[in-house]
Amino acid sequence: MASPKCCIPRLARYSLVAGAGLVLNVAAHAQGTIVTPTDWGKIDSISSAWLDDGMAVQHSAPFVNSRHRVFNAATGTPLVVDECTITNAGYATDPSDPGHKLHHALIIGAYLHNKQVRLLVQGCAYNKPRIISVEVRD
Repeated sequence: MASPKCCIPRLARYSLVAGAGLVLNVAAHAQGTIVTPTDWGKIDSISSAWLDDGMAVQHSAPFVNSRHRVFNAATGTPLVVDECTITNAGYATDPSDPGHKLHHALIIGAYLHNKQVRLLVQGCAYNKPRIISVEVRD
């Protein structure tokens, strides 16, 4: 008996493989950490990390946690769950993020000049929602 690939033209075989990869790629991107914006608010407090180049930030907008999308294996339905365990101490920067020093500068400037900020959070740093972007406005 001939192998199945002998009967499928070469171009069709590559198309099938590429199609299967696309389906797997879409499924992989459907899960994971969601980028979550906070509402606009003024910074109430900032503090440095003890041993790292990190910063904790609290501001006046209602707290939002980083979210993670998972799928319920039994039902196949998507679920969105909170990711970080500390939910009463604001947000934090991660010293390993390439833009953390720029985030610190924007946060300090907004704090000193009483400007409103909106943070984008994704994942956790020090078990708090991890700041990945800072927007400042009047």
